[in-house]
Amino acid sequence: MTKAPKISVTIDGYRLSYPATGLGLVTAELLRGFQELGYAKSIAVFVENSFNPQVFKLENLDVQWIPVNFKNRSPDYLGRLAWRNAVVAKLKTFNYNCRHFIPYLYNYGNLRQNVVLVPDLVYKIVPDNSAIDPNQPWWNLRGKLPIRPMFRNWEEWLVTKAERLVVYSEFVKNHVHEELGVPLERMSLIPLATPSWVVEHYEERHNEKVQSHLNLPSRFILYVGGFAVRKNIPMLLRACGRVYEADTSFRCAFVGLTESMIQNDYAIKAAMSNLSVRAATIGLPSLNYPDLASLYRLAEFTVYPSLSEGFGLPILEAAAVKRLCLCGDNSSMREIQTYSEFRIDSDNEDAWFQHILHFWQSPEETKKAGEKCEQLCQRYSWKKSADKLWNVLQS
Repeated sequence: MTKAPKISVTIDGYRLSYPATGLGLVTAELLRGFQELGYAKSIAVFVENSFNPQVFKLENLDVQWIPVNFKNRSPDYLGRLAWRNAVVAKLKTFNYNCRHFIPYLYNYGNLRQNVVLVPDLVYKIVPDNSAIDPNQPWWNLRGKLPIRPMFRNWEEWLVTKAERLVVYSEFVKNHVHEELGVPLERMSLIPLATPSWVVEHYEERHNEKVQSHLNLPSRFILYVGGFAVRKNIPMLLRACGRVYEADTSFRCAFVGLTESMIQNDYAIKAAMSNLSVRAATIGLPSLNYPDLASLYRLAEFTVYPSLSEGFGLPILEAAAVKRLCLCGDNSSMREIQTYSEFRIDSDNEDAWFQHILHFWQSPEETKKAGEKCEQLCQRYSWKKSADKLWNVLQS
């Protein structure tokens, strides 16, 4: 009888239950990398009872899935506290000493033995409360109480106690060093790579269905990347409105920009009150991976004017399908988008207007720029990153 391999690494799979989040995707891609390298049988992953591995196509992995009885679906810190307690209880049932990997900004249990991924500290650069609606009722205390900042300070303190931190980029590495005082030698750089779904979920015959179902015009540009304050969406909307005024054929599709989203974000709502912005904008619902894979290929080019990023996956997603991504000239995006002519000051609305209009009206130049950007993907590999991470976990 073959003896089962000893588990040497445990992984917090909390984010796997939230497929719309970037950290859920990152966790899944690293697990697939471990599988390809032959390490999966030595890994146990803590997941919620309701977790479905088919969401990320992980059903054939050799890892040991460990369901955790976890019913608290509260957001942010309350949910993480409840999850922490549930996982710590499970960890205590293990009779051997494992290195525990937590792929998001958190730490718990045997603090020094854990390896923690720090995706970014962007909330220190672009505070959440920088977009609080000044017209909200006085009794609405959301964002007014110091509970969230206090909890984040506590989280950061816990993270600094971990034996080893993992970061996506040199920008995050230096930022964590400056903000939290963590020595550079305690941090390992593990870059991300192009998400597998960009290729694996794509079928050319699906393009026509997506274009028809979403009522898309023959030409449009694309924004994918969420609507947090740091994503700088109001500025992008205003710039798009100006492009429309210069060329009424222009359209920009925003994935996730629903009418409900517009009404619940006062800054976006203010930008959308402009008739030119409304005319230029195509609001789309959240989409599955096959639809997104087609959407990227249908677009002329993409835009990503973020004020700060821990990595910048949308840049590689566009590059993988030979599409130009105009992005902000800051943070880790300077590392990912190495062609400076495609980076723009995120605060310079005039520059965004001029660049978008130029590439919209220069399709041949835009196509060549996309082909040039495809080379960006060659620098990154999930398999290589998983191997680097495994070496950290085994050290």
